[in-house]
Amino acid sequence: MFPKSVRALFLVGALSACGTEAPPDVPDADGQEPLQSQEADVIVGSVNWVSATTLSGTQRTRSRAVGYLSIPAVGSRCTAWLVARDVIITNNHCIGSSSEASGARVSFNYEDGVSASARVWYNCGTLIRTWASDDMTALRCTATSGRLPGDVYGVLTVASTNAATGASVYVVHQNCDYYTSSGCTPTKKSSPGVVRNANYSSTDLSYDADTLGGSSGSPVLSSSSNQVVGLHHIGLGGNSQGRGTANTGVKATRVKARLAEIGL
Repeated sequence: MFPKSVRALFLVGALSACGTEAPPDVPDADGQEPLQSQEADVIVGSVNWVSATTLSGTQRTRSRAVGYLSIPAVGSRCTAWLVARDVIITNNHCIGSSSEASGARVSFNYEDGVSASARVWYNCGTLIRTWASDDMTALRCTATSGRLPGDVYGVLTVASTNAATGASVYVVHQNCDYYTSSGCTPTKKSSPGVVRNANYSSTDLSYDADTLGGSSGSPVLSSSSNQVVGLHHIGLGGNSQGRGTANTGVKATRVKARLAEIGL
């Protein structure tokens, strides 16, 4: 699913999930949900993510603003999060053009204990802007039942400063370990971790929180401030079972600068 421009920037040293093509994205059809998309994300060591429904306090509140992003134009899925009442953020390699955005929709209650029929979907198919250099895309959503998603689930705030090496973080994303349980449902998860290298590159920080293909576009949040300190987008190393050495995300200051360009 990586566009050529993104491949050139990000695929060196990364695990590619392209060996298995995801089926068409039809999230309302029981038993037909796509389990993996074409991003490169990895589980580091053993799986230690938990269902978002087990979170409490501020972490649980923040997790509500994260959702399952259905992308029917390319037959795949990613994760997205609310940064304003009607604006979501995901990766450029998930949606990189208006044509790819067409028909995109998000469910923020795609969680354990919620049946497929009870999931609420928002049309988020309007491209606001995309930035290939920071693997970031902003989309606009419309109201469902007269309410915008941010009014129901809240929004996330991006930190003004970057996270430090060793800082505690967590990634909220839509996934399940489909490598070991092929019939699993990619409900909302929270992956704890620490920043391994705050200056992994000029654009990215690295961390050991677990993700898999489909987690791309997730927010990396500070465990202390609960603000977004990274936009998750790629994994490093790895093998055919989705296990690797680290995950990386775009630094907070770069994300914040891109948001300022669209008035957020």
